[in-house]
Amino acid sequence: MIDFDPGSFKDPSGRVFSQDGSICRTLSPTARRYFETAQRSGLLASLIGDGLLNDTQLVTSASRGLPSAEVGEVVLVQPRIPLVTYSYEWSFEMLRDAALVTLRVLDRALASGYILKDATAFNVLFDGTQPRFIDVLSIEPYEDGQIWSGYGQFCRSFLFPLLLASYRDIDVQPILLGHAGEIPVRQAAKLFRLRDYARAGVLKDIVAQAALDRAFAGSPGGVKASIAGRAYPKRLLVANLRRLLALVEGLRPPSTAGEWAGYDGCHTYSDAERAAKAAFVRRVLTDQPFPRVVDLGCNIGDYSAVALSAGASVIALDLDASAIDRLYRGRPRQPGLTPVVATLLHPTPAMGWGLRERASLLERVQADGFLALALLHHLRITGGVPLDAIVAQLLRIAPAGVIEWVDKQDAMVERLLSLRRDVYDDYTWETFQAIVARTADIVSVQETHGGRRRLCYVRSRQLPRGTPAGLAEPVTVTV
Repeated sequence: MIDFDPGSFKDPSGRVFSQDGSICRTLSPTARRYFETAQRSGLLASLIGDGLLNDTQLVTSASRGLPSAEVGEVVLVQPRIPLVTYSYEWSFEMLRDAALVTLRVLDRALASGYILKDATAFNVLFDGTQPRFIDVLSIEPYEDGQIWSGYGQFCRSFLFPLLLASYRDIDVQPILLGHAGEIPVRQAAKLFRLRDYARAGVLKDIVAQAALDRAFAGSPGGVKASIAGRAYPKRLLVANLRRLLALVEGLRPPSTAGEWAGYDGCHTYSDAERAAKAAFVRRVLTDQPFPRVVDLGCNIGDYSAVALSAGASVIALDLDASAIDRLYRGRPRQPGLTPVVATLLHPTPAMGWGLRERASLLERVQADGFLALALLHHLRITGGVPLDAIVAQLLRIAPAGVIEWVDKQDAMVERLLSLRRDVYDDYTWETFQAIVARTADIVSVQETHGGRRRLCYVRSRQLPRGTPAGLAEPVTVTV
């Protein structure tokens, strides 16, 4: 029996399921007809060739050993994108690029006689740092006089959060998370000031749309009735699309830098210590093959780059969206690197119908190795999470990795403790060692900062049999 994705029930055109490392999708008769005509037109090949659309093939179910009684005679097949992330886990630049991909797909579609029936951010996934449109079944034939029904959804999913971030310097991730990936128009309108009305997009796309939303709120079918029988010339649709493209392209990131985006210029590492830290990480990731590494608290990605150079694919995760923006902008079209705006202290929860429509961050972020550099003291002291819970969580994410221990005598920890009472009696090197020893081995240690910091290669004893041992003998090096 086919195990359909629990988040794919909303579109009657086709259900999604996984098979042999690929993503498959069923097609209704109408969806198949639309797909085949779009394929013959050359539109799909053009979108795939330019990297806008994820590669999509129509194959017979029999060729993949699938039961036609359950999935039909044909299915669509796409390569699996390694990590699914959602718009409330994207930085400003990522959200803007995803919006531009959506608009460019629509632009190409209109030129070929097609249109997008919807425009949700869930239609775009990041393949490394390359956004790709994935919902090929949302491409349907354009009919003369047709309006773009996905406009409102595009605004709620992309335009409103981008305008709020760019014009009002508002952190939109929590708002998007709270509304399942969209910002309602009336809520967006309330967040703009009167003097913002002169700025591009505010009056036309937000204020006017909010007024229409209020006007039709008590009138069932009011919107459909108001446009019934009215033709909307294609030239106006294209003109509005080009206006939106120019608007989104011209938006600038929030002006306020995040707390950690400038950390690389103010941390307490000397050049020699930074080099030794990078060398230790590189040695661990080279001696122990890690196909997939998650860099927790990656900042601007210095050690994500080390992991990439060691041949790993990398999930680079940080709570500071401006730091992720710096990482993302610095590595355009980087395969194997997936930036994520998130934190272990309050990771993205499971959401949607039955809490299965959108998987939680911890369900999605699983790896072979982890980097937890300059992170442990923040989780323990700022977050108040007990050491044993932190270690257990890290080893659930990946069975091995590098943890940086920072003593209370270190300047960064002293700063954390300067405005709070020190109630963290368990935060000692000896306690940390004992906690790790319950389920894992500290295989290698390198001291820095005169012993106030220690880089620890930690390896779970629950690794599958036959996994390479990495650094075989415990060793301590002082820098």
